[in-house]
Amino acid sequence: MLNIHRLIYRSPDVAWNTTTSHLLSIIHTPYAPHNIRVQAASVLDEILAIVPRNLSTTGELQAEVQKRVFDVLAQQVVPDPSTFAINMSTSVEVRRMGLETLHQILQASGHTLLVGWETVFRMLESVCRPSPPLRSSSIDSVSYLPSPPPLRPRSLALGSGTPSEKTYAALVKIAFQSLTLVCDSVSSLSPAHLRLCISTLGQFGRQADTNIALTAAASLLWSVSDAIQSKRKDADEEPEYSGLWMFLLLEVLGLCTDSRQEVRDGAIQTLFRTMQLYGSTLSLETWDQCIWKVTFPLLEALTSEIRGLAATKASDTSDADAATQAQSQSWDDSKILALQSVGSIFHEFLVPKIMQLDSFSKAWDVLVTHIQDAVLLDNRAVTAPALRCLEKAIKVSPSLDLPPIVSEVLLRVWQTIDVLGGAVLRRVNNRGSSSPMTEGFHQPFTQESLVAFVNVIQCTRKASRAIDDHEWSLERLARLMAILRGETRLH
Repeated sequence: MLNIHRLIYRSPDVAWNTTTSHLLSIIHTPYAPHNIRVQAASVLDEILAIVPRNLSTTGELQAEVQKRVFDVLAQQVVPDPSTFAINMSTSVEVRRMGLETLHQILQASGHTLLVGWETVFRMLESVCRPSPPLRSSSIDSVSYLPSPPPLRPRSLALGSGTPSEKTYAALVKIAFQSLTLVCDSVSSLSPAHLRLCISTLGQFGRQADTNIALTAAASLLWSVSDAIQSKRKDADEEPEYSGLWMFLLLEVLGLCTDSRQEVRDGAIQTLFRTMQLYGSTLSLETWDQCIWKVTFPLLEALTSEIRGLAATKASDTSDADAATQAQSQSWDDSKILALQSVGSIFHEFLVPKIMQLDSFSKAWDVLVTHIQDAVLLDNRAVTAPALRCLEKAIKVSPSLDLPPIVSEVLLRVWQTIDVLGGAVLRRVNNRGSSSPMTEGFHQPFTQESLVAFVNVIQCTRKASRAIDDHEWSLERLARLMAILRGETRLH
């Protein structure tokens, strides 16, 4: 082994440049024998692993040498598009060795790093495959959500020369072990490096290994969120970390429409868990973004997926109908989870935060419209949870000093009650009819959903009486009686 002191403390022209460039040239020679390239990689990795452990943490060269190490290691780990597909098995083996070396460095010296985090995240991202294309109803196409900021240039992912799934999975697993180490000490990262960490976790959340994707979506992104919120205690850094926290929520939001139910449900839980835990500390500006850039885009995206599957099922006459049905049910379950979470958010923060927003009237109208459409158009399984979401949102304690806008809120709820009651009455009046006007009409009301509907009515009437201190008008009560009679005739 070369003299480590010469590699570290002498000018790089003396030994470092010559040694590392020679070894890299062998590694990158696609037509060199397999054992020669692997042996060169082994020697290089031994050097790169030893240097950080022998580097003084008090000397002026610390940052410079750390940068040298990661710059060289990145040339081994990140695939060269001009040579990767040639002698691919060797190229993948060399990358694997480099990723293992990165893990060793982070284990031994990660806490001492002054520079190189950009290169570390670039190496980790280099193993990630691009996300599969989504249907047109993906999160990014939702009108509430602006176009995402352009990502930094990303290194070549495994493409036309893709190795076997087993080999690819091994690269992802090794890289994810390093990313987990980074997240264990995430509190030491700067805001810029936290942003890189978040986007890298988002990439791993989209990978084929469900366990890795779920861990990234539900565990590691949560720990990063917690670290960001702990830094928001410093008033001078509040805007910077609030913006970073919103960036994290948008990254999690992108995982909420993953094709795997486990991953998207884990992402949905992370999304609302962090909003609920830190909601009381968020500014009104941040809450406005949470409503318009996170909550409503999520409901819209889940709804679009459900509608798309319903259209596919309606036109599918093949044996795949059972699979489509199972897939449809899993998306229903995810929307139910989202609705339950939205109900909790509105229940807890309606008066202290959400009602204070300048856009509240519009936001409430959008929420109630989502509930109304879910009841009338979604599958039956979604109907009762949607109504319970609305009930939870309007069930505010009468002891609170409620603002005048509550009357407007309750009027909008009554309008939805009227529309849904009309659906009940149409179903009663058309029972047994097979006319073209009724055959395609969805039947959203089960016994469970009718009970939930009555609970919404009771909650709305109780809140109205608490606000206005008088009973509903005779006209409204007459309409209510007609609706309730219709319900008793349905069941």
